[in-house]
Amino acid sequence: MTATFPFTTPHTLDEDPEALRLLEQGPVVLARMGPTEIHLALSYHAVRQVLTDNRFSREEATKPGGPVYIPSASNPLVLTSLDPPRHNRVRKLMAQTFSPRMVDGLAPRVQSIVDELLDALESPADLVQGLTRPLPIMVICELLGVPYTDRQKIHVWSQTLMSVTLPPDELKTAEREIQAYLLEQAEVKRHEPDGALISELVRVNDAEGHLTNDEMASNLQMLLSAGHETTVNQIGSFTATLLRHPDQLQLLRDDPSLIGKAVEELLRFARLTSALLPRVTTEDVVLEGVEIPKGAAVLPIIAAANRDPSVYPEPHQLDIRRDGPAPHTALGHGPHFCLGAHLARLEIRTALTTLFRRFPNLALATDDLPYDERRAGRTLTALPVTW
Repeated sequence: MTATFPFTTPHTLDEDPEALRLLEQGPVVLARMGPTEIHLALSYHAVRQVLTDNRFSREEATKPGGPVYIPSASNPLVLTSLDPPRHNRVRKLMAQTFSPRMVDGLAPRVQSIVDELLDALESPADLVQGLTRPLPIMVICELLGVPYTDRQKIHVWSQTLMSVTLPPDELKTAEREIQAYLLEQAEVKRHEPDGALISELVRVNDAEGHLTNDEMASNLQMLLSAGHETTVNQIGSFTATLLRHPDQLQLLRDDPSLIGKAVEELLRFARLTSALLPRVTTEDVVLEGVEIPKGAAVLPIIAAANRDPSVYPEPHQLDIRRDGPAPHTALGHGPHFCLGAHLARLEIRTALTTLFRRFPNLALATDDLPYDERRAGRTLTALPVTW
């Protein structure tokens, strides 16, 4: 029986049983995605090769009429759609402004936002409304230097752009609106610089002239929508996962210095999405012993790679003390490694550490947590807790 993608695994599960069953068949499996044949890269080493080998092209996958064209993931101007050398030009400029140093400078503000949000909670509470949803949007507004009063429309735009069920014209409208807003903000910062990310990007770009207005708007949109929505989902999912693994939570309570390892293990263990963006081969390629012809669609399945038993001992166990030489692929790998990884880790570390320190008796109010099946990633709509 031919495999199909997308998988039908419910969002309630940390693992993806369909992906894991296919991994048992081999490192690369031929499947169907609608009318298209697609090679699923499943093993850890297959996924890593797809993410680093330039013969697996993102640009070819974003061309209309290609074997795996997805309009909502095919803006030809954003980093995630580019191959070297075009990718190098844009990435270098974005990385100059969105640097670990800039993110580290936000740490005190992230801590104060978390403290303020937790101060306002009363038991019982919904952590989605009280923490996981407001925190990332407040942080991204701070990072970009946009007014916090605009947070609601930014949130609506971001949710629209992450939907997998809305018609293309609604997605395009949201994309036009958010890009026009960001260009307006860029023009304000050109005359009133404030040192935040948009201001710095405008300053560097005016000096070096690398990005067009459309490129700037598209890549700022990517940072705003992906960086905000993804972190909402991660903090909520990881909180629920730890509460469902009290032995691991107790280890973290006993030794808060484990938070760095805990975040990496949660990224590996708790599936946020099953796959990263598709690629198309630019020549014949052998991937983990499987011959793939030129022009074929290939999809890296991180839900399988992050639980590959040939790489991770006892892969289906959450172990926040896990050691090993194999970093997870949850944030990508290679040229397209997540530009916002440093910020995501900062927010997750701060939120989890503070939450579990402040509320030592925190517990889920129900085991039946609601998820929004219309979203591309696992999105909790509520996280009811008591303490």
